[in-house]
Amino acid sequence: MTPQPARKTPTAVAVGLNFALPPGSLGLELSQPKPKSARRRLSLRNAFTLLELMLVLVIMVTIASIVTPSLGEIFERQKLRSAANTMQTRWDKARIEAMRTGQAQVFECELGSSNYSVKPLMLGGDATNAGAGATIVTGGSIVEQDVNGFAVAADTSLVESETLDDGIVFQACLVAGDTRAFSVAQESQSELGTVNDLSINNVAQRIIFYPDGSTSTAEAQLKNTRGDVRAIQIRGITGHTRTLEVSNVASGAES
Repeated sequence: MTPQPARKTPTAVAVGLNFALPPGSLGLELSQPKPKSARRRLSLRNAFTLLELMLVLVIMVTIASIVTPSLGEIFERQKLRSAANTMQTRWDKARIEAMRTGQAQVFECELGSSNYSVKPLMLGGDATNAGAGATIVTGGSIVEQDVNGFAVAADTSLVESETLDDGIVFQACLVAGDTRAFSVAQESQSELGTVNDLSINNVAQRIIFYPDGSTSTAEAQLKNTRGDVRAIQIRGITGHTRTLEVSNVASGAES
């Protein structure tokens, strides 16, 4: 057998020749430098043009102009709903106070404003009929009856005017007329007219909470700055209260 000549390994050394070895011939990868024009194009793509920035700004302003009024409407309606719930709770509290003390409580509000109050109705028979915590008139002085039946200094801060949240006002206070309320108003006016605010002239705008748990049948309406209206209703026989939506102003049609 004739011996085969040994194969020579390719070499990258050449005299007087300028050539590039094909990739992988020596297990090496040779990288070629990128042209300057290509590097320049890549660097320009890393920044935004003025036109692109202005377009993004216009889009953001447009979105903000759409979203901002919607958020304002949601906030105002939630604020009105919260005020109505607060008033409902205040009525429930007045009813419980009337049953606890054995003394009627009277709610009144100022239409067109956020002011209201709940005051005890002081009558001549309270000294014997009312219980602990009742505010009565004795000897020309306003006092409070304690658990032992003794008269102590009354806390006048309990009958101070209260207010709703800013921007919420009373639009209406509708009270159904009944003979019981009229009779109580006559008694209040004849006995302690200088102490009580209740009279036959204003009983149609007052809500009375009686010691037996019954109340006037009434509805108070609250309005926010947009003109949305929400009502609080109370049923006279049971004293049950609820809130409901009366009207909502459409977007962009605020009063």
